[in-house]
Amino acid sequence: MESGTKKKKIDYYTEDLVVNILARLPLKSITAFTLVCKEWKSIVESQYLHELFMSHHQDSHPSWSLMCRETHKEVIAHYRCDTWGLTQSLGSYISSFLTHQFGIHKEKVTVEAYTDVGLILVSLKQTYYVANPISRQCVEIPPLPRLPRRADIFKPSGLATRIENGVVLGYKVVLMKDTTDTDDISLLIYSSETGLWSFNTVQSPYLLKRVAWFNPVSLNGNLYWLCYNNYRDHLVVSHNLYATGTESDQCRVIEFPHLENDVYFRRAFTTSQGSLMYMKIINEEKDDGSLGLKLCVWRLKSGEWEIVSEISPACIKSGLDYFPLAINPFDANKMYLWSEMHKCLVSTSLLKGKFRRHKKLEYSSDGRIMSFAGDWSPFEHLFNPCFSRFALPHWLHRIPSSPPTDKLRMRIRLRKRAT
Repeated sequence: MESGTKKKKIDYYTEDLVVNILARLPLKSITAFTLVCKEWKSIVESQYLHELFMSHHQDSHPSWSLMCRETHKEVIAHYRCDTWGLTQSLGSYISSFLTHQFGIHKEKVTVEAYTDVGLILVSLKQTYYVANPISRQCVEIPPLPRLPRRADIFKPSGLATRIENGVVLGYKVVLMKDTTDTDDISLLIYSSETGLWSFNTVQSPYLLKRVAWFNPVSLNGNLYWLCYNNYRDHLVVSHNLYATGTESDQCRVIEFPHLENDVYFRRAFTTSQGSLMYMKIINEEKDDGSLGLKLCVWRLKSGEWEIVSEISPACIKSGLDYFPLAINPFDANKMYLWSEMHKCLVSTSLLKGKFRRHKKLEYSSDGRIMSFAGDWSPFEHLFNPCFSRFALPHWLHRIPSSPPTDKLRMRIRLRKRAT
């Protein structure tokens, strides 16, 4: 009698009412309802809830962090945002997930790539995994194929994703052959849509002295690597992992703006609001003929760099005083730098040009937290190759499943025969 009464109370609530209640909750809470029953799972995964949730949280941004690739330290962390409702930083969730998933082997695990859609690429003894450290979903990638030549060395490079309406529909794990003085780039690619590894050689329009396989920027199915030519000019080489036709084996080489300026001045490139962004402190000639310094930010648009902001703050006395770190992934007007003089994190509005120093832990008026790890020195690196940004999406999604391989099909057949 009691169980029947409970069922009637549950049935009393209409699906519209349930969806309206869920849409006001953070994503971390919504995910728990998928475990209740099939009906709740169907509601959570419905397009109706997706659209209603987005309308209620359009002014809120997900959590994000800036990770140091060499030390695996979380340099900047934004969390306790309304979208996901996480009480800890993303770095804490990554560490907890690695302990849960790999146990005593955690110290041998390497996070090879971070993305802006909540996925990371992890390696352990030549085995690769694509994982979501928040939901703890983890997919083991099939073993690497036999290389054409044993001398070939392919190194883990990046993780590209295919996204539609904010949902990840597919991903590609990319390894790159380490070569010098070449006009082609050899890639070893795993596709979630085929479940297979494949070799691909992409052609460059120019001879490249070296391509930095490590830590590319991932954006809209493209990977952007740093490289330089025989004149020691720093460039960007990009490849669309989801291109078809003749573009599938081609890459683009893009020059950075202001190459004539001192190459030792600090610069960095990242993404924000769906665009590739480039930051650099450059020389500028003043009206009296003397040289000053200017902080410039560009956006890549249709293959060309478009100037977004030019700031000449009096606080920048030397090109080595400040180190550009990142731009807020959800607010292209908010930029973060390291101040060597004050040994602290500094932010600036690209619209107002005002600089603000930050403490190691700060609370906003709406309860959000920004933390900063200041016990490191970015000035050990020339071109900022060691930072990666990790961010969560605006909506929850599972890691796309791959079609079963021949070996897995054989295992399934054997199990069916045994039963």
